Amino acid sequence: MSLSWIVAVLVMSTCAIGGTAGTDTQRSLYSHLFDKYNKALRPSETPNSTLIVEIGVELTHLIDMNEKHQTLTANLWLTMGWNDTYLRWNASEWSEITTLTVPDSYVWKPDIMLYENVDQYFKGWSKSETYVKLRHDGYVLWEIPTVTLSSCQVNVSSFPFDHQKCPLKFGPWIHSSYEVEMRSMAANGSLQYFMVNAEWHVVSFEAHTNNKTYGESFDIGTPYSDVTFVLEFERKSTFYVFNLLLPCLLLTYLMSTMFYLPLETGEKLSFGVSILLAIVVFQLVLNEVLPESEDLPWIGRYVILAMIMMSVSLSLSVLVMSVCDCSITVRPMPHWARTVFLKVLAQIMFMGDLSNDHPTNLQTDDTETFQMSDLNISSSLSERTTTPMESQDQSEYQAGAEILASNLRSIERKHSFLISYMKELDRKEEVRKEWRTLAKVLDRLFFFIYIITSTVCLAAFVAYV
Repeated sequence: MSLSWIVAVLVMSTCAIGGTAGTDTQRSLYSHLFDKYNKALRPSETPNSTLIVEIGVELTHLIDMNEKHQTLTANLWLTMGWNDTYLRWNASEWSEITTLTVPDSYVWKPDIMLYENVDQYFKGWSKSETYVKLRHDGYVLWEIPTVTLSSCQVNVSSFPFDHQKCPLKFGPWIHSSYEVEMRSMAANGSLQYFMVNAEWHVVSFEAHTNNKTYGESFDIGTPYSDVTFVLEFERKSTFYVFNLLLPCLLLTYLMSTMFYLPLETGEKLSFGVSILLAIVVFQLVLNEVLPESEDLPWIGRYVILAMIMMSVSLSLSVLVMSVCDCSITVRPMPHWARTVFLKVLAQIMFMGDLSNDHPTNLQTDDTETFQMSDLNISSSLSERTTTPMESQDQSEYQAGAEILASNLRSIERKHSFLISYMKELDRKEEVRKEWRTLAKVLDRLFFFIYIITSTVCLAAFVAYV
């Protein structure tokens, strides 16, 4: 056997002996620690001493923020540490072994709970067995990845430009602050491995230590210690601005164009009703997103106000149509209405003086008057009678002249009736035009009122946000 083979065999034997010795030392250490260890007992120095439990939270993913049910679903990495006086050893006596990893079910663990937990299927921090790290000085480190479902009071008054604060309160459920005192490992929760959320931007993740007193039937006024991590985040509003807010604003101002539709089109009311139904759809979408509470967001209030303004606008349009519709009866416009609306109000609405465009009386054309007397039928007939003729021919001629005169008088009466009828039609048409002009003035007035009201309401809500 060569020298190289001898060296190799010696090295392998030494490693095997060392590995076996190391494993035997860990087994001996484990037996030394857990043979008489009772995980049901609180591992404090004395029965009356307080055990300090440190906790750290790292947020890795903001899974869902449900405003409707006011719940927060998040992926957290929990880290808890405490000193166990029963799990200490001298590293020099155990081959310089300073740490030992064992299943978490082997050691005592604090009954730390998330106070805001609303997960009905919660059965512990880990669905599978986890491990804890033991240090030779008795410090126990327990690291747990978990998904929490907690309640969070949502304030949507500024939706979609809102800020939310969700507390995550961790503390013992049974042990009071005399037995277990909670402390935070750092001043803030960790966001080092946080995955960027598409809807929310995390602003801060602060930690606060509290002692709060709760009353119990057997021990009134027992203080309990907890560490509350306050997660503050703001909504990314770009999606809601372009998909919810902007269409709502466009529909609101599009409603104003209804006042420019003439009465003769017949589509004025149907156009306004269509826009009103569209804004109702936005109201239904908001109801699906926002929680059922009295704290209505400003965009919801604006939508409701827009619905009210649209309803009033439709009512005003119906009023204008009923007042200015002259298809059935033709009523002359009162003088005060012509002065107030067609003269004064029209000039205020930048339409000019419209009262001069509609004269009160129609001008009578002398050429339209036709009198049969101008024909001088009688004189013509008398001139013809002076002509010498026989008595029989003269009687026939006289009878024909009388028939002709009667026909001409009938034509004269019908012509006069036609002239009067045409004048009445012209007068009615002039009255209709005057009422249609009044309708345009009223529509212009309501248009300015609607635009000013919508703009003022929008500015007030924006200032409120």
